[in-house]
Amino acid sequence: MRQELFDDQVVPAIREADLANRAAAERCLTRIQESFQRYQQGVKPFAEDVTGLGSKWGVLRRMPGDWAFGSNSVEVFISGKLEKHVFSAQEIQQDIAASLSLFRKDIDVNRHVMLRQVKAATMGLPFPELQNVDIDTFSRQVIRKVREFSTETATNGVANLVIVEMASSVGGYAAERIFMAILVRISATAGGATVGSTVVGGGTGTVVGPLGTGIGVIAGLVAGLIIDHVLGEYARSNVSEQLLKLIDQIEDAAINGVPERTDPTMDAYPGLKRVLQRTCDELNRANLEILKLSILEVKT
Repeated sequence: MRQELFDDQVVPAIREADLANRAAAERCLTRIQESFQRYQQGVKPFAEDVTGLGSKWGVLRRMPGDWAFGSNSVEVFISGKLEKHVFSAQEIQQDIAASLSLFRKDIDVNRHVMLRQVKAATMGLPFPELQNVDIDTFSRQVIRKVREFSTETATNGVANLVIVEMASSVGGYAAERIFMAILVRISATAGGATVGSTVVGGGTGTVVGPLGTGIGVIAGLVAGLIIDHVLGEYARSNVSEQLLKLIDQIEDAAINGVPERTDPTMDAYPGLKRVLQRTCDELNRANLEILKLSILEVKT
């Protein structure tokens, strides 16, 4: 009877929750992609601003001091305009964090629905522990299981951090780690880039800390374009093209990951697409194992 009940009533509820979680993961990715589309809308006004006469003179005034003293006032100048029109490092991180937060809320709702369905299916049957468990207790059981799975697999640190945070309904640090992993890739790609005759930047960044590094790289590339191409329209088209490519790179790193180990101190990051899929896999496995133990009294 227990096996029949589990197969006919409980398994469909677990499967329904799994499908709902995967739909939530797709919505999470869509929200992040939409944020990058929003950044792209600021590229044209940014290019018009930085290639205008006032900005060119602002760059030219700062160049001698940068060359003489090794400072980065040109990048700081360009970075301010980049944050005004396109994005800031903090904005990207906040957009990722907000999308993940909504995903966590969706997971919580799906877990509530599944537990209610399972309780309704076993009402009046001799499963007192299952009937008496509340959603908070069940959620803690799921979190413990997901942590166990992460320990067993011993896979990528950033990925495991995201998975555990998504399962536990608390977060914040995962988004920062994701963005730091993205910046490793962007800095490695663009930090030593040469634009025309000018070696740009060095990837040192324009604000303190790792969040500033990627913005500094982009600002350095754009500053190099302006220095190399003084004629307005030519510079403008190149600035727009380069910046759109960099935005695409950041989006691709966020969604599809950073497979190459570009920095020995930073784990390779598999990307939100794979991480969210794994999160759904681990949640489904945890739900199945916990409920199977509660009803059939056996481990999967």
